[in-house]
Formats: sequence, structure tokens, C-alpha cells
Amino acid sequence: MNLLRLAAFACAATAASSAAAGPVGDRIQTTTLTLPVALQASQSSYCIGGNCTLGPRLYLAPRTDGRHWLGWTDRNGAAHVSLVGTAGIAATYDYAGEEVRGLVAHDDGGFAVLLRTSASGAIRLTRRTDANAQTFSTVIPNSTAIAQMNTGDGRLAFGNNRYAAYFAVHGTAGGFDGHEGDQLAYLDQNGNVAAGGWEWGCSHQMAGLVGFHPGLNAMTSMCVSDCYSNKGILVNNSRSLFTADAGCNGTVYAQFGQLAPGASTWKLAFAAQDRDCCDAKGIGLITFGSGGANATTRWLTNTDGSTERDPVIARIGNGLPERFLVGWRASSPTRYLLGVIDGDGAFSVAAEEVQTLGVSWNARDDSLRATPSGGVAWVSGSANATTAKLYTYSETATADPVFRSGFE
Repeated sequence: MNLLRLAAFACAATAASSAAAGPVGDRIQTTTLTLPVALQASQSSYCIGGNCTLGPRLYLAPRTDGRHWLGWTDRNGAAHVSLVGTAGIAATYDYAGEEVRGLVAHDDGGFAVLLRTSASGAIRLTRRTDANAQTFSTVIPNSTAIAQMNTGDGRLAFGNNRYAAYFAVHGTAGGFDGHEGDQLAYLDQNGNVAAGGWEWGCSHQMAGLVGFHPGLNAMTSMCVSDCYSNKGILVNNSRSLFTADAGCNGTVYAQFGQLAPGASTWKLAFAAQDRDCCDAKGIGLITFGSGGANATTRWLTNTDGSTERDPVIARIGNGLPERFLVGWRASSPTRYLLGVIDGDGAFSVAAEEVQTLGVSWNARDDSLRATPSGGVAWVSGSANATTAKLYTYSETATADPVFRSGFE
């Protein structure tokens, strides 16, 4: 049975820093969230050039009322969806024996969460009310594979009255047995499995993204593949947007990144390392239309890509000209950088270091989320930690209404 755990906190103090803030940093406020159970441990996966370690998978879904749904998995393997409000976490809903693998917020205050059963590898989509009453629960079928994220990711999107669930799978039958691929499943607003998608796609899926573009009225899925159907970044399982060096063995020299809808195009932030076969300059921005049409690449850095990782992007508001908050992590030493670009990828606010303010995001975590109020929000958290950090970027004189009491 799912349990409702109300977590009462007198105050979740906004983190302060004595470090100087720049044009981006002084627009970010941080709230420390105290979790009812510690976050899951680190996970071994694959990033640029081979193995890497990922922190907890965190799924933030902004609500229309200024609050947020936060999906996370604890160190005991149980899934949770928490309501983040004015005083930290207002409520947490628990799903024993399952992991969170995707989350969307609905305008009625409810949410839909993609959950993977740890013991069997089954994956289901369930829509809930804001009080956690179940609207539907649908197990997503696959005749040849189970959901397993030894590589790749799990993501969920909603638009035009349908869901797109996109996640890595492990083959269990026929020619797919023992191999790693991915599945894209569509479901209607009532939870019925709909036409389209595939049971086996990019192979191996080293990372995956999915999103809905309101202007194009279309879903788009993206994968980084080390082998099939091409090496590098693919849109909708087949069309190549960027070719990267790869070895069909978990090694690939490109990494997501995030997908953000612009006014009439998609924006994909990615990282790539320069190789003899394949030119790259670190952090790139691909702009493309429906199905990958008219794709162009602009480099946001001019390096060999050996130290740039974990790029992020989200649109700031819906006005024109387009503006996007964009960032990445650099190593040696570790730095987190954020700046503002226009729709062509030119910086209107130069990238600045924000780790001195305690700002970060998790590795390959699809972190930044545009909020209905025109800002950007994201969450970070360390393995086995009992707290997480909520960051909100706002260019208005006051924070979102729900945070005007001193929390943002």
C-alpha cells in the first residue's frame, strides 16, 4: 500500500554564501530540503569515454501554482514523490519496491510518475491526484526486454493528451537476449497503451531524453548510442544529428545534455570530445525542427572536450527574442558554470562559476526545468544524503509568489 507521509518542517533555511555573485549567480536562490529518508547510493553507468558514476536520479516537475513535485528514490530502493512548498517538503508519497524513472506535473495539481519494479524489471505509468489517489496504473509491455538502467536513462513527457515513456531496456529473448537497448511507449491520457514507439531502439542507449514541443505539437526522443543505428546523437531512434567516436562496447565520446523547446525549434545541449574521426569543441548546441530537420550545431566552448561534462539548458520565459539558461561542469578543478544565451547560441550573459555559491547539479541528470512563471528550477543531491538542494533562477524583482516569504 502507498503511504502518505506528511513532513512538517518549521523552516528550510535559504542557503547563504559570502562568495561574490555575478549576473547569473545573484538571480539564484537555494532552499535546503530535508528528506524523510536518505537518497539512493551512487550508480555505475557510462559517460564520455566509458564508465562514470552517477548521483541519485532526481526528477523535478514544476506546478502551475509555483510549487514543485520532486521524484526520487531512497537508499533502500523505495520510490517517493514529494511536494515542495513554502517551508520545504509539505508531503511525500511512497512506492515500496519501485524506483522513480520519470515524472510530469499536471495542471489539475496531480502528477504522473514512471516507476520501475526493482525485482522484476517491470515498468508502469501511474497518474495520481494531488492527494495521491490513483487515476490509472498501466504496466508497459515488452515482449523481448525488461526495463533496466545499467546504461541509459528513464524519462517521461506529456503533451497533446498523451504520454511518452522512454527508457533503457535489457534484452531477455531472441537476438536481443543479453543486449542493451531502449523502448519508447506512448499512452493516452487515460493510461491506455497507444500506437507508435518501439520495443527496441537505440542499441546501446547510453543516455536518453524525451520531450513535448507545444509549438511543433510533437514529441521528440533523443539517444546517445555507441553503435546502432549510428554512433553518436540520434533523434527518434534513427536520424543522426551528431556523429561521435564510439566502440559498440559502452564507449562513446558524446554525452547529454538536455532538450529544451524554443519558439519553433528544439535546442539540445550536449558535450563531445574531439577525436581523430570526429571534430568536437566541448559543449555544443544543436538547433533542429521536427524529426531533426534543418539541424545546425554551434559550439559554446572552444576546447577539446576532455574536461567539459553534464551540460544543462532551459528556456527563460516564453518571450522573444529567445533566451536560455545554459551551463556545464568542468573538471581539473571542478567548476559549475551558468550563463544566458540567445536562440542562436550567442552569450548575452557570459558563463560564470557558480559552485562558489554552493550551486551544482547531478551528473547526466536532465536537471533544469522551465517554470510556468518564467524562471528555471532544479534540484541536486548527493548519494546517501538526507538533504537535497532546490535552486530557483528568477529575473524578476521578487521570487515566485509561493517563495516570497523568504524561500525560493
